[in-house]
Amino acid sequence: MQCWICAAPANGTCRFCGRAVCRQDAKLQSFVLEVYPADGTLYGLAVEDALYCGICKPRPEPVRMEFLDERREAVSNDTGKQ
Repeated sequence: MQCWICAAPANGTCRFCGRAVCRQDAKLQSFVLEVYPADGTLYGLAVEDALYCGICKPRPEPVRMEFLDERREAVSNDTGKQ
């Protein structure tokens, strides 16, 4: 695999988008692995130095996945028909 940025041999892939990157072009960014509630508070398990390409733009806020709701409704309607 080659680095997306400079075409040198890649050493890893971006945790956010999957692009291959070499050591010289790789950057680090925090990545939240999991969020869970405990004692009425939300806690997050995170990695502070996940491999990051520096090109992609991870969103700071969650994104609605309306198309998944539409598909689930279509499957429910198809299985409910006799």
